[in-house]
Amino acid sequence: MNNFSGLWAKPLLIAALSLSGLITALAGDGIWDVYSWIALGIPVVLMVRYWFYPTAKTKE
Repeated sequence: MNNFSGLWAKPLLIAALSLSGLITALAGDGIWDVYSWIALGIPVVLMVRYWFYPTAKTKE
């Protein structure tokens, strides 16, 4: 895996998930509302998880 994809793969995935959640919240009803809540909730859950349980720092 090269440096670009190793560094930016997860943030871009979270950004795409957030963007799709925002678009479906505005454009859809019914099941799309459920998807938008889940898609917008995942980044919040990840932030809370890494706030309370940070990953171990690697030695350089």
